[in-house]
Amino acid sequence: MGGTILVTGATGTVGSEIVKQLSSAGQKVRTAVHSATRVPSNGKLKHVERVILDYNKPETLVTAFEDIDKLFLLTSSSPKAAEFAGNLVKEAKKARIRRIVKQSVMGADSELDVAHLRLHRQAEKMIEESGIPFTFLRPNDFMQNFVNFYSPTIKSNNALYLPAEDAKVSFVDVRDIAATAVKALTDDGRHIGKAYTITGPEALSYSRAAEILSNVTGKKISYVNVSEEDTRVGLKAMGWDDWLVNTTLQLFDLYRKGYASRVSSEVEEILGRRPTSFTQFAKDYAQAFR
Repeated sequence: MGGTILVTGATGTVGSEIVKQLSSAGQKVRTAVHSATRVPSNGKLKHVERVILDYNKPETLVTAFEDIDKLFLLTSSSPKAAEFAGNLVKEAKKARIRRIVKQSVMGADSELDVAHLRLHRQAEKMIEESGIPFTFLRPNDFMQNFVNFYSPTIKSNNALYLPAEDAKVSFVDVRDIAATAVKALTDDGRHIGKAYTITGPEALSYSRAAEILSNVTGKKISYVNVSEEDTRVGLKAMGWDDWLVNTTLQLFDLYRKGYASRVSSEVEEILGRRPTSFTQFAKDYAQAFR
């Protein structure tokens, strides 16, 4: 299936799923991790090698890009995210990478004054200006966030607590994001120059999501709307820094204003099937909420 693909963010929710799917397809993959202690959960997959990539050590970028054909670009949420992406793009150009698939965020092209969106758009512009063929994936909020962030209180209190009011969100399954990324990385040039908005098949309120989880798990799960201030206190107690807390609250403000309710057809157009429903996600991950 061609040369080796470098996957950044390989230990994360999306990155690890992309590596898994690429490996299953027989594609050679190099996973970029920040330290030797960060081992991807998919570390025993076939056709997969690991390399240390530290954004603050330029020499590690050179090593990471040796004999690489394509790049999946995903940086962590940070005020330096655009700077880190820029460093990767510069090195990719030096290494004559043939394609970049960047995970962005839904609304990155909206020009809204929201840090998370603005940083992703800055990174997109760097890629556009590099001259390297690209595809941008702009997913909405992940269904897997219910597992990664909300499951502890669902298991302990039978509730999830968020400052979303009655906002509807077209949650998308990470497995679908990964599948679209694999298509963009391995198909012929049909996805080059495209920016895809990646959503689930319907927009749901958190109350409706809690109802679906209740039906699937057999226990009553409630959604409790909380204030921004209470959310801030809770996130700080979890060890989140001020920048990440503020950025998260900005995103929930967008949700309350309806910006996350858009449903796109692009997953179905790319994959030839409907995106995964929240009900199917709940069935697949039911044990995480019990």
